[in-house]
Amino acid sequence: MPLPALLTQLQQWQRQASQLHIRLPIVWQGEQDTMLDVSRQLLGLINYKTLYWIGEQAPTDATNLTGKHNYQLLGSECDVLVINAFNGFPADLIAASAGCIKAGGIWLLLCPPFSSWIMQPNTAHKSLLPYPINANNHVGQFLPFWLQQLQQQNVLILHNENLIQQLDWPALPALKNVPPPCITDEQQHAVAAIMKVVTGHRRRPLVLTADRGRGKSAALGIAAAQLAGENKHILITAPSPQAAQTALKHFQMLATADQQHQLQFVPYDELLRSAFKTDLLLIDEAAAIPAPVLQQLLGRFSRIVFATTEHGYEGTGRGFQLRFQQYLSEQCPGWHKLHMHQAIRYQAADPLEQLTFHGFLLNKTSKQPSYAPNGVIKFICYSAIDWLTHPDKLQQVFGLLSLAHYQTQIKDLAALLDNPQLTVMTLQQEDQLLACALISHEGNLPAELCTKIYHAQRRVQGHLLAQSLAFHLAQPQLATTTLWRVMRIAVQPTLQRQKLGAMLLEQLYQTAKIAEIDYLGTSFGATANLVKFWQHSSYLPVRLGSTFDKASAEYSILMLRSVSASPDIPLNLQQRFGHQLYRALAQYPSLSSKLALMLAQPEKQKPLTHNELEQLSLFREGKRPFELIRPLLLQWFDQQKYQPDSQLHQILSALLWQQSDWSVVLQCYSFVSKKECINHIVTLLRKYD
Repeated sequence: MPLPALLTQLQQWQRQASQLHIRLPIVWQGEQDTMLDVSRQLLGLINYKTLYWIGEQAPTDATNLTGKHNYQLLGSECDVLVINAFNGFPADLIAASAGCIKAGGIWLLLCPPFSSWIMQPNTAHKSLLPYPINANNHVGQFLPFWLQQLQQQNVLILHNENLIQQLDWPALPALKNVPPPCITDEQQHAVAAIMKVVTGHRRRPLVLTADRGRGKSAALGIAAAQLAGENKHILITAPSPQAAQTALKHFQMLATADQQHQLQFVPYDELLRSAFKTDLLLIDEAAAIPAPVLQQLLGRFSRIVFATTEHGYEGTGRGFQLRFQQYLSEQCPGWHKLHMHQAIRYQAADPLEQLTFHGFLLNKTSKQPSYAPNGVIKFICYSAIDWLTHPDKLQQVFGLLSLAHYQTQIKDLAALLDNPQLTVMTLQQEDQLLACALISHEGNLPAELCTKIYHAQRRVQGHLLAQSLAFHLAQPQLATTTLWRVMRIAVQPTLQRQKLGAMLLEQLYQTAKIAEIDYLGTSFGATANLVKFWQHSSYLPVRLGSTFDKASAEYSILMLRSVSASPDIPLNLQQRFGHQLYRALAQYPSLSSKLALMLAQPEKQKPLTHNELEQLSLFREGKRPFELIRPLLLQWFDQQKYQPDSQLHQILSALLWQQSDWSVVLQCYSFVSKKECINHIVTLLRKYD
């Protein structure tokens, strides 16, 4: 078909897409200069207000998207999105931006012919590749995999002026009459459910979930406007101000001028710092906020709506379901959940949404695996090159990793396919995935480079464990050894607490032993249960970060296990770490006392004298004030065998080790006064000789 006729045909297809309330996905292969010229001609024929562009040579009227826009795209809209993929295909950004296109809009991918494209390096994934791999000449597996998925989807595919694949046009869905401002009956039900949180019983939060484009955020704004009409004051928070824009925009359109002040956006960290009062707290894109923050907000506010997207780069909607909602059930047994299925921004059979879900493995798997403890369990490993022949297993692995970790993103899928230094180790039974671990192969760095890392003169990508050993622990020689870092480990939610995680770690250890790996390591947001899990598999804590982990809002801990190397080094590092942490506990104000007891190690001290023990006895009898014997109590406590689950030990750790304020201790352990707390300490101490 001649180009003018093809462009006219595309213009007609766009009108048809608008009538059917879908987006038009076009993949156009050819030479770069020709394709850019073609895109300019097409843009000149169609009417659009907002143009987004990914890649080089963006027109002057386009918003050129980069990776930093990912979270800013939440709630934004465009008429056309053009992806110039000739110099890179940033999977994370492309998946994120797809949800911005309105019905009748065009998603246009400009790329080389598939046969040559799969042989080219993808420099947009440079940040996913470890040292010393050069992104300019590394050909990964993501592009072949994605094109494999693409050609199974309902998209228009062109090669120069030839139509390779036609679009299978979906039927126009039947419209329902719903009173404005709502568009679907599901959105109407969502607004009513939000309103009920304010009028119903306290401590019964609502969880509102949906895929992109279902009108979830709009429902928040509509409900807020109706509540403002009842003179209610509402607060809204989100991962960023941009993520709350859709809700705020709908509120501003519906609320009167004198009601505009009744909905206020407040960053979630400010909500925790200040004493805000409100009739209702709305949390949009809750899955992208660390779980500990959500837990604190739940404790602070009695009427909350948690709204979150289940699919997409916003992260971990499915992990949010399993992890945070379990916490909700424990704290607020009467909480409610509402899921919105009906699409608003485009119809349910929208081809671009289906391409996004399938191409980036965002489809949920409803089938739950079964496990027979006496059955045969297989330990199977996969590397990047294996996924093209095992796409179904990749879907299972990526789905499980998404469930297990709060901020699994599309770039994590891309890393599985493009990074040859990543291995996924799995436990399977009858082809069912029971558990998996993501392993990063690190270390083996040149001694000269390790010295530069130690001296803070260099940093290298993809060697977190090696760099931490060299720089933070002042052991540059360990970065020259062969290291495997367990980046993530995940067990199917329905199969947890059956020791499958421990079984997988043991299989990993045996595999590492055969491969003559020197050390295994891991780093994660420290909680008492997680540290205990890794300790049971012989991993030793050797470092605690001084700042919160962004994903978990916990301090990051580094743990190490020797395999082929001498076990003395991890033991010595653990001992040194324990002593250093003990002296620095005041620098960790948010560290739980339970973790402090598990990790800190006081230096050995002389036993208390007879007179000193007598003073402690007088304190137990209520004949000495706490402040007088505090130094002696610390000396006595330092010599105990710590029990992290003991309330006495936790209180003493908070007061004596961590030097917490009395107000913090009283709040944490629900004491009314300092006197009540001291009396409780005295009572518990009487159980000791």
